[in-house]
Amino acid sequence: MKFNFGENIKRLRVTKGFTQEKVAELLDISKQSVSRWENNTTYPDISFLPTLASFYCVTVDSLLGVDYETNKKTLEEYSLKRDEAHRLGDVQGAYELSQKMYAIFPNEKLIILNIMSDSYLMGFQDINGKRKYYLEMSISISKRFLELTDVIDEKCHCIKNIATCYKLLENQEKAVEWTKRLPSLWNGVESTSISVMEGREKIDSIQGSLNAVLHLIHRLIYVYAQNTDLTRERRIEILEKLPKIFDVVFENGDYGFYNVFLSRVYVEIARNCQFDSRKGKDALKKAAICAETYDNLGKSLHTSLLFQEQEILPDKFAKANSNSQRENVLELIMHEDFEYLRDFEGFQDIVRCLKR
Repeated sequence: MKFNFGENIKRLRVTKGFTQEKVAELLDISKQSVSRWENNTTYPDISFLPTLASFYCVTVDSLLGVDYETNKKTLEEYSLKRDEAHRLGDVQGAYELSQKMYAIFPNEKLIILNIMSDSYLMGFQDINGKRKYYLEMSISISKRFLELTDVIDEKCHCIKNIATCYKLLENQEKAVEWTKRLPSLWNGVESTSISVMEGREKIDSIQGSLNAVLHLIHRLIYVYAQNTDLTRERRIEILEKLPKIFDVVFENGDYGFYNVFLSRVYVEIARNCQFDSRKGKDALKKAAICAETYDNLGKSLHTSLLFQEQEILPDKFAKANSNSQRENVLELIMHEDFEYLRDFEGFQDIVRCLKR
């Protein structure tokens, strides 16, 4: 088959998410030149090929269609290894993979987003005691990517990351400044898709939006319950709303990923039940059940009405560390806040359940 230079550089541009105007702007050439190259009307000067290849982060051979399949395979293998590292909670391993690929493919959108996320996680967990270094790296990469993309969702992702990094760096003013650049929930896909999309695409979008909203509701209520002005009784009352919300959405109890959220919620309920040991023990039993269910999840389909036929894919769940959720819960309940339950009948049964 005859090689088509125009189709090849168009594919490279589309893969990066660039418009012809953006390519022209970044390369300091005319939009007409980009258009003519892609239409095979004219071709770039041979002396410009190294610049064009560097811009798309490929070799000149790849630009001419020689090693496209090799690069594609390299990126696919990298993605599989990185996903596995995150699944195992190996944050540093994932970061090192992304760092290596970033040096090879500095303009590949997938790689930029991944190194931005992985350097943030390194800073968040203060790995090697270099929190400031990793968070400032994540901010720098995010700001660079903002200049490379015209995709609104990608821009929002970068802005959220920058705001969160500044917060962790204790720069409240910058954190708030960047947060205010984000659109409201009502200006996003969650509300617009309802009236714009059709058929299966609309249903998929609604289910995706419900997932996003559930994450947000959980976080809002969970964080609100940490308000120090609240009594323990009020905190419990607020936290107990979350299992009720999840039971309304997942009427068959097939919570999937949300088992990890629920296990944390029940631990927090137990933490505040020092005036009621029996209630605290019951909450810990539920935390243990949710943690065990989460750890034993296999690939399956939701059966609850709102999420019917949506896949549960445990291999895609990113973990903050290499522990199982049972180990995470066990570590939490060893805190002195749970001392009131140590001698309570059934506490050691819960510990054994979490250890098995």
